[in-house]
Amino acid sequence: MSHRLLGTLLLLWCLAASFASSAEAIHPRLSKAAFDSLLAQLPRSRPDTNRVQLLLRITDDLLLQNDDLGTDLQPALAYVQQAATLSDRLHFAAGRVGSLLLLGQVHEYLEQDTLGKVLIRRGIAQSQQEHLPRLEALGWVYLGESYGSSPAELAAKLSCYQRSNALFRQLGAKEKEAYTLKCVADVHLQQGHSAQAVRELLAVEALYRAAGNRRMHYTYDLLHATYRQMGDYKEALRYGLAAVESAQATQDTIILAGLWNRLAVACHELKKYPESMAYYQKALENYQHNGNTINVISMVGHIVRIMVLQGRAQEGLAFLTKATKPYAKAPPRIMERIADYNVQVHSALRHYAVAERYANQLVSFLQSGTADDGEKTAVCLTLGRFYLLTKRYDEARQYLQQVLALNQHSGPVLRRADIHLLLFKADSAQGRFPTAIAHYQRYKLLNDSVFNEAKNKQLASLEIQYDTRKKEQNIALLTKQNQVQQARIRQREVQRNATLAGAVMLVLLLGLGYNRYRLKQRSNQLLEAKQTEINQQNKSLARVLGEKSELLAEKEWMLKEIHHRVKNNLQIVSSLLATQSDYLLDPQAVAAIRESQNRVQAMALLHQKLYQADSLARVNMAEYCQEIVENLLHSFDCQDAVQPRFTLDAVELDVVLATPVGLIINEVVTNALKHAFPPPRRGTLGVELIRVGAQRYQLTIADDGVGLPPSFDVERSRSLGLTIIRGLSRQIDGVLDISQADGVRVSLQFETTKKPSRVLAA
Repeated sequence: MSHRLLGTLLLLWCLAASFASSAEAIHPRLSKAAFDSLLAQLPRSRPDTNRVQLLLRITDDLLLQNDDLGTDLQPALAYVQQAATLSDRLHFAAGRVGSLLLLGQVHEYLEQDTLGKVLIRRGIAQSQQEHLPRLEALGWVYLGESYGSSPAELAAKLSCYQRSNALFRQLGAKEKEAYTLKCVADVHLQQGHSAQAVRELLAVEALYRAAGNRRMHYTYDLLHATYRQMGDYKEALRYGLAAVESAQATQDTIILAGLWNRLAVACHELKKYPESMAYYQKALENYQHNGNTINVISMVGHIVRIMVLQGRAQEGLAFLTKATKPYAKAPPRIMERIADYNVQVHSALRHYAVAERYANQLVSFLQSGTADDGEKTAVCLTLGRFYLLTKRYDEARQYLQQVLALNQHSGPVLRRADIHLLLFKADSAQGRFPTAIAHYQRYKLLNDSVFNEAKNKQLASLEIQYDTRKKEQNIALLTKQNQVQQARIRQREVQRNATLAGAVMLVLLLGLGYNRYRLKQRSNQLLEAKQTEINQQNKSLARVLGEKSELLAEKEWMLKEIHHRVKNNLQIVSSLLATQSDYLLDPQAVAAIRESQNRVQAMALLHQKLYQADSLARVNMAEYCQEIVENLLHSFDCQDAVQPRFTLDAVELDVVLATPVGLIINEVVTNALKHAFPPPRRGTLGVELIRVGAQRYQLTIADDGVGLPPSFDVERSRSLGLTIIRGLSRQIDGVLDISQADGVRVSLQFETTKKPSRVLAA
């Protein structure tokens, strides 16, 4: 199983473990000093309604502390029972309702039985009888929180939140209306209605701003999760960072760890591993400071995954062992997570026997029936990955299909895409090609949707810019027309004044004034005719410019789409070659197919660079060279034996020149990896592309391997690789030199002023 598959699977684990957004409480949690002050007041309080309210506030804050820190809820149960008893003695209706609601919540948190929902419903019914709409609205919130995440329970949860939202809106409680609307958006997000969730969350932001609420980070965090689910990572990162800034500004340090965690996952999805590692470490420090054990273990697992992806699996195992040593006798849920992470790191190190023992623990955890949907997703992904790595495809398919069912309508787009990719690998390995192709098509559709959505946003942005420029032109035209009209008004005023003055002048001056008036009339007519002609020309020019811009934009889009489809077709060819190689027994045939696959991959990579770049005609050679070499190292499984060394200037080449240069790099590096480092020999492979003149470049690829055999004549050799290299060098009018000193050195000088003269024959 390839390292690329391992990286995909590790990313899926991070997605499963940390997609959920932290919940905001309808009442803010008290500071430690304020909570201690309430506890100090309690012994001195009189047995009246104020004591009831004090007991209920303490109970509510203990529930919030349990959410954030996992504190014991037995004291909360005692306090709320005292409040209920005192309210009955005082005939305090609001106290009885509040006690029922909080008592129901305590039972829900303790997960003892179904009594929690019964008590909350009883509290809602009494609030309706006593005409206490604010408590009724609060009761619907608590009842909604008691439901789980199955489709039926999500529908019930949504109904509760909508009823609460309507009541708070009628009461004019803007902050509570915003909070319940955010809860509605959260349910819509879980149901997969991302666009609707975005609209509701933007309305929540407006309500909070109108109410002067500065604690916007919970809303921004949910917007971050929604845009991640939609595949819009630009907006997701923007809102994620905004959530961190808001939490820091309001000194809400409890949620900061969760915010760092979700930013880390987003960076992980974008393959920004150093940034992801930094955010995970910040989250770990915060959870350690707050003493949240299960989240500490989760952050340790995330950090280990990043280490595995960075090729530091052994270091990751040491870190995991040290970090989890104090939790050898932890509760089952923590032990399940530790087992999960051990399966991953031992699989990366190919310690499959050890990983098998931990995998059996995960199977037992699933069979216990205590796992929630998030835990099922994470565990099933781990088991699916392990059985795929160990070629137990039926078991892998079973667990991966469970993950797919749990994430069918929600979760990030990339998560669902990669699950289909894993199912494609399992089916293709067993020859189930129709279902394998169906999963691969679904994978490509979801994966490309992220790119297509980005392009749609760019087109929408361009359209907005075009409409803005058009409006600016219209405003300028209206301004000009207004100036002309003002000039006419001034002229008419002059004419009227002249007429009034002429009435008192001599008869001779009247004649002269009339002639001048006629001349001015003719001048005005000429001006109006010229103005009309100018306006028509401006409109024609604007129409021509608009059509030209549309044609240029359409041409650029079509070129990028062509490159995109060519890249997809080449990727399919590469996948078919890889599948074919699984059924070949002849090592030479397998090696030939792998080399052909690498050549196809080099050309596919070029087309990928073109449709992802701003320029459609030029290729960033530094990135292109590095990715070709890294792909070949993965293909030949030489990452440990061969260390690449890059010396690459910032060079951009025309696509016609970049294609043969890329194929030459592919052939030379392939030959070096095949022949220069026979096991157990290790060494380095240097790739250098530098500018040696105004339009002249030198490509040098050198290894410190075993070198060429003594009997090998470079000039007379007719091997396929050297034939391709010589042909491509002549094609670009380059000067090729192959020498040997502590290995093999291949040097090629070429100029960008010379276009390739012909295409290399197949």
